[in-house]
This record gives sequence, structure tokens and C-alpha cells, in this order.
Amino acid sequence: MLLLRELQQDSSRPIHILSELASISLASCARRLKRMEISGHIDRYVALLNPAAMGLDLDVFISIRLTTQTLKAMEEFRKIVSSMPEVVECYALTGDSDFLLHVRTSGVKEYNVWLQKKLIVLSSIGTTHSSISLERVKYSTMLPLESNQIGIASFRKSGRKKNKHTRGRA
Repeated sequence: MLLLRELQQDSSRPIHILSELASISLASCARRLKRMEISGHIDRYVALLNPAAMGLDLDVFISIRLTTQTLKAMEEFRKIVSSMPEVVECYALTGDSDFLLHVRTSGVKEYNVWLQKKLIVLSSIGTTHSSISLERVKYSTMLPLESNQIGIASFRKSGRKKNKHTRGRA
């Protein structure tokens, strides 16, 4: 668990620093990291860019209702949206909207151009509702890791055998 928390805070740290922070040997740390990568518990390592420094400081959330909710229409929409770099997140929803998009652009004018030329031209879109973020109150890429979580238990089942020397460690 401690190793996973440390990785979530800064995965660019060298393995010898991670092993010290997790109070485990370098070899053990390397094995655990490899096992978590193979099992899929570590999805990938990335650099988180500062959107404002990159000139992309407008966050827009768009609720979308498709004209039809067929599997084909929803798959086509997923495919199109996945290819749009401005869409940084897309969620399929229950309720009044079919999808929620998180879009990043450099400003309102640029968002309007993108909306008119790339999004609402899609024939599958019935309605859209855009909300512009005034302030980011909280943002985190860190998952809430608790010792009793199912994901950690599944790691133990798939990734290693329990014994008296490894019980309780992640």
C-alpha cells in the first residue's frame, strides 16, 4: 500500500528512493513494481502537464443526449469522441444524458469554434448542455487506497501467494 501511495504522488522517483520510502529492499521493490505492472494494477506512468502553462485553461463539461440510444449509435459516438484531443475525459451515463465530456481549450472563442465545427455537426447528437468551469476546487489523480479494498485483495490473489512473510504488504 505504501509503495502504491508513493507512486501515485511521484512515479518519476528512482527505484532506490521508492524502496527507501516503502521500507523494503531494492530487489523486493523492483519485483513488486513488475508484478503490479503485469497484473494491471499499475496502468501506466505519465507526466501530468499544467494546463494553464500549456495555454489550455478553459474546462468545459458537456452533457450529451444522442438522437437514438442504439448500441451502434453509442459505439460510433465513442469512437469519434475518442479521436478528439480536446476531449480529455468521456463518461457514459445513466439518466437524462448519455455522455458527459470534459473538454479543454484555450478559451471561450476556441471552444465555440470546436463545438460548432467538430461536435454538433455529428448527426448522432440530439442535445448538448455545456457548463464552463469557473474554478477547479479539487483535482487529484490519486486513488483512495485503503488496506481493505477489493483491488488490493485481487492483486494478492492474482499476483502472489500469501505467506507469513508477505501478508499485509502491497
